[in-house]
Amino acid sequence: MPKHLITVLSLFAAIILLLIMNFTTPTGIGPLGVLAFFTACYVLVLGVSTIVVKIFMKISGKQMGRKGYLYAAIIAFGPIMLLLIQSLGTLGPLTIALVAVVIFIACFLVSKRN
Repeated sequence: MPKHLITVLSLFAAIILLLIMNFTTPTGIGPLGVLAFFTACYVLVLGVSTIVVKIFMKISGKQMGRKGYLYAAIIAFGPIMLLLIQSLGTLGPLTIALVAVVIFIACFLVSKRN
């Protein structure tokens, strides 16, 4: 994977999000636009979570390998799940806890993988 691919894609996703949020409405953009919005949100959060995982890996003295990117991808899916739950109108403390448990279990499974 190229060294700066995730950061460049995250910046591109941030620009797309700013354009979508400033120039359209959810009803005017349609289903494909909503899909583009959620995809851009995921790519942006993936970039942020990759930076956070890199920092934690550097603190622990390990190199950022394949597992690090898997952790970042799993952690990045958490805010997207919360955003989707909020759009359904059922976001509460229990659902936030359940999302955290799912993220924890997925990270645990990655850590136990060879």
